[in-house]
Amino acid sequence: MFNLTAQTPVMVIGAAFGDVMLSMQRLPRSGGDEVASETGRQIGGCAFNVARVLARLGMPLINGIPVGTGIWGEAVARAMQAESLPVHLRNREHDNGWCLALVEPSGERTFVTVEGCEQFWDTDALEALLPQEPAWVYASGYEIASNHGKPLLSWLTNLPTRVKLFIDLGPRISELCPQVLATLLGRGALLTLNREEAAQLLKQPATPQNIAAFCQAHHVPLIVRQDKDGALVGSPDGQCHQVMPVSITACDTIGAGDAHCGATLAGLMSGLPLVEAVQLGNLVAAIVVSRPGADGAPYLAELSDYALPAIQLLD
Repeated sequence: MFNLTAQTPVMVIGAAFGDVMLSMQRLPRSGGDEVASETGRQIGGCAFNVARVLARLGMPLINGIPVGTGIWGEAVARAMQAESLPVHLRNREHDNGWCLALVEPSGERTFVTVEGCEQFWDTDALEALLPQEPAWVYASGYEIASNHGKPLLSWLTNLPTRVKLFIDLGPRISELCPQVLATLLGRGALLTLNREEAAQLLKQPATPQNIAAFCQAHHVPLIVRQDKDGALVGSPDGQCHQVMPVSITACDTIGAGDAHCGATLAGLMSGLPLVEAVQLGNLVAAIVVSRPGADGAPYLAELSDYALPAIQLLD
């Protein structure tokens, strides 16, 4: 059922983070004191989560994730080696960042982040890694919106037209000025967001009608992830499809959006239409949600145990 064969390469740019996961009955209020249980330590970070999905699905990728100097950098290097990801970018001055992932009984997670080497970009080094043939480049809004993100954003938006941008804006969309969003849209970037982030982009609720109108007005596609409700996919011709969810029992939602990005990219790399690529994204994200932490990305052979979700064209 799943025959993924990459036709174009992808370069994954962004962060690899240490994740320390804590299970809590409730989040602490200011000045409060709550008890937590540590449920694990993993290497995550948006870009590494995406790269891990791609690697486990057998997709070739160019590793544009920096590895720092310190205990987290050493752990990141080992995690990359385990996924057969060669290290191309070394930062000798900073360690990798890390975060506390606070998981409530509902599975919802809240992050407290300590930033690291992913905030400092050598665009000449990135340029040296860029494929000479048509390719995809993945990047995250966490890096674009950071205090040191301007060189990376400038590099991304000035890439040759043979390179397609896949941008997960993430919660830091609120920190991006309208001019930056307009630049990404003008560059034809494929944006993926959850429904709350999409509402900020659209400046109105992310309904199928509003998504379709936005995509037609800006001549861009758009992916709106809706968690347990699946995903909406808008196209430049003013259509909107709903990709139905996969029924699972949720463990936690850590890395769900990243898993969706990685699997969707795997579909696009293999020449699938966007809506069909998002089907794969929904499936892989559901599998990750059913397992603890972000490290539950499935291998290609595991997908044969599941059926792809249905697609519906919305009026």
